[in-house]
Amino acid sequence: MRERTTQHTDSAHLLAAVRGLTRLEMVTEAVRAALEEVASTAPHLLDELVGEDWGRRYGRRV
Repeated sequence: MRERTTQHTDSAHLLAAVRGLTRLEMVTEAVRAALEEVASTAPHLLDELVGEDWGRRYGRRV
């Protein structure tokens, strides 16, 4: 072991991860809002795409 070495943190990597998570949350919210709009204005477009299985898998909020 070396004596008196400085320890570096990976703060840049952590910051990038947090930034990426924030972007993922923004994208998730945008997709949710778009699906809500389609469901309220033209629900027939989602009938073939969204089934009971889809609701179980993706129904919970992020």
